[in-house]
Amino acid sequence: MVPLILIGAAVLGACLVFGYSSFVVGFVLMAAGVLGLITFMATPGMVRRPGEREVVIDERHYIGDHDDHRRYR
Repeated sequence: MVPLILIGAAVLGACLVFGYSSFVVGFVLMAAGVLGLITFMATPGMVRRPGEREVVIDERHYIGDHDDHRRYR
């Protein structure tokens, strides 16, 4: 609802400044649509799908002939 009010205010303001014509109304609506599309495409999604943005928390490498992480017999 708020974006529609802001678009209406932009159209009204442009009509007050440049005069009312269908060109002014169409141009402002087109500019608002393009700006809204760019903003929508730039926002990252909130839903994380499996396999996206995984983080490796801990990775260990054991080098040598003996394994320190096992029990000695």
